[in-house]
Amino acid sequence: MIAPPARTEPCRGARRAALAGLALAALAMAAPPARAAPAPLPAHLWVRGGHLQATLDLSAVFPAALEKQLGNGLTNLVAIYVTVSREEGGPPAALSGEVIEILFDVWDETYAVTVKDWRTPAGARRVLPDYAALRRLLSDAREVDLGAAGALPPGRLVVEARVEVNPVSKEQLQRTREYIANPTAGARAGGGGGGGSRSVLGAVASFLLRDPDPGTDVRLLRSAPFSLAQVSVR
Repeated sequence: MIAPPARTEPCRGARRAALAGLALAALAMAAPPARAAPAPLPAHLWVRGGHLQATLDLSAVFPAALEKQLGNGLTNLVAIYVTVSREEGGPPAALSGEVIEILFDVWDETYAVTVKDWRTPAGARRVLPDYAALRRLLSDAREVDLGAAGALPPGRLVVEARVEVNPVSKEQLQRTREYIANPTAGARAGGGGGGGSRSVLGAVASFLLRDPDPGTDVRLLRSAPFSLAQVSVR
């Protein structure tokens, strides 16, 4: 009688490799998408009255294609955060922010815009005739006060801008409005007539600049590195 062939066990090594491959694939699908590298941020910097100030060109994050979204007849919100930090990274040494409310009038075909920042926390309202005028307003961030120059760390620095279109987090938006209304509570180092401690600034910045909720449109820009010695005094 011919004996049946011996039963072979599946290769345990191959099975482990297959399971490991499936696990890695699942992790890759579950992981959030990598954040895009910041776009270049044209920045003109100067020191006035001991404060670092900047005029920034944000046009790269307000393309013509955004007209359809901002002109949908609903109230749209744009939150803009500007920070100064070391070139190599780390927590920001200065933080400035503003919230812009935009409502397109479908009958008059104009944009009602309210800008809230530390200078006008209650909001400065204006009516713009078309999207081209709205885009110029959003893109041209003028005389942004980045706090006392003497409070900034030595070495190479960068200015970064984070723009959120229609932030999903209501808590974050409320905290932003509170910070705008009272920047001297510690959110800006040496800015707005006073300054808070680094620990308070770090706590505020870590909350406002945390990873956005799913569905929030976040756009990032980063200036070329600079040192305070390169910045003119007016």
